[in-house]
Amino acid sequence: MTDISDIEPYSDQDVPQVIDRLINDDEFIKAIGQLKFKGWFMPLSLILRPRIRSFLRSKAQVIQTIHDFQSAVEPQLAKVLSRTTETFTVSGLEHLNPEQSYLFLSNHRDIAMDPAFVNWALYNGGFHTVRIAIGDNLVKKPFVGDLMRLNKSFIVKRNVSGPREMLQTYSALSGYIRQSIEDGHSIWIAHREGRAKDGIDRTDPAILKMIAMAGKPRNESFEEAVRAAQIVPVSISYEFDPCAPMKARELAMTERDGYYTKRPDEDVQSIAAGIMGWKGRVHLHFGKPITDVPETPQELATLIDHQIILGQRVFDTGRLADALLKKHHLPDDLLPDVQERFQALISGTPEKYRDKLLEIYANPLRQFTLHQQSEL
Repeated sequence: MTDISDIEPYSDQDVPQVIDRLINDDEFIKAIGQLKFKGWFMPLSLILRPRIRSFLRSKAQVIQTIHDFQSAVEPQLAKVLSRTTETFTVSGLEHLNPEQSYLFLSNHRDIAMDPAFVNWALYNGGFHTVRIAIGDNLVKKPFVGDLMRLNKSFIVKRNVSGPREMLQTYSALSGYIRQSIEDGHSIWIAHREGRAKDGIDRTDPAILKMIAMAGKPRNESFEEAVRAAQIVPVSISYEFDPCAPMKARELAMTERDGYYTKRPDEDVQSIAAGIMGWKGRVHLHFGKPITDVPETPQELATLIDHQIILGQRVFDTGRLADALLKKHHLPDDLLPDVQERFQALISGTPEKYRDKLLEIYANPLRQFTLHQQSEL
């Protein structure tokens, strides 16, 4: 089997060394300082850096395992959620067995918070947390990779050149996912590469082909290999997307120029904005495990899309954005706090990006309406 030690999550024995490396990483300390102290950090960095390191060392004394690390992060995540969400609701867990492992195939809105909300829901529902698939574009900074692999993340290599290397890479990834499921470890993976920045959710059949590759050495059909993966479609819905203004800018510039080049720290900035930004009401829905598997990846992608889209929650932000784009009268029953906050968001967005911002919010509602009508 291909060596996957450079992509798999850290083990318990790695934890002390990785924690020590993080505490001694200046970029990590800077990131913590800027999150905690914002604009005050840089002017006071000579004083604050050693204090942050000392604080982290005191906390690290009780962190010896991955479980210890996640337990230490849990109260911090609770504080973030209390400050950045109005409510967090969950549905569909009753269809799942806490003793069974699953491949949670999810729509993708936020780099860090999508899997964080999944883990939060599972943890509080009596399930084990998941191993998380992340793109290698997110781990260019060593401290980001260390943090994510401590949090049971594994790395999906995207920049693979040549058919042979691509086959080896995706075969190894598929085998790792299949072995994880069989060993009792659930997996979270986005249903397409990267976030759906425009709010339109489409499952990439190539992801499903990759998942099924683990069945080839076992002489399994596509249907058999997919069934063994125990796929559960997952839908996450945000009333407010903290990264929507950045996404709108990227979409507008791509439409204008035909391409978009990310700034060096853009992914890290998106992670920070997604964690600390206001999300309002958030809903997470777990679908039923897919046992009746279609014959082709494209048919399966269509089935998953239908479940993910109908599992989403329609918020007033989507209704408001749709009405504004159509130049209709605003609905009479909009929540006043949402309307006021959304109008402020629009006003604070440069005019040349506003239509894209509105489309990001309106598209999930439009998808939901189309798929709902198809069931009638």
